[in-house]
Amino acid sequence: MEQKIIGTHAVGPLKAPSGNAWSNAPLTVDVPFPASFSRPPVVIASTLQDPNWKAPANDTFATTVTKVTSTGFTVHIVRVDTVNPNYVTYGWDQNLQLSYIAEVPA
Repeated sequence: MEQKIIGTHAVGPLKAPSGNAWSNAPLTVDVPFPASFSRPPVVIASTLQDPNWKAPANDTFATTVTKVTSTGFTVHIVRVDTVNPNYVTYGWDQNLQLSYIAEVPA
């Protein structure tokens, strides 16, 4: 029997530490599924711009799913459009969203 969940998860804003540069460190987010699967599913995830963000946002993100269980998954998110020398980057102000499809094929 095929099992599938299509969902979204609010990631929120990320403030970079003030006064301290950080080297493109990813934000690690644990995403719980609204229901458990019979075994770990295949997960595809992508970031979505905040639908209520007033100004045009050119924020660009790299997203990697790193751990999947039958009850949720972990994802790393890095902003890649504001990289400076030595790969120092910044956070973001928008309420970033994550969309995903999780499926256990038949």
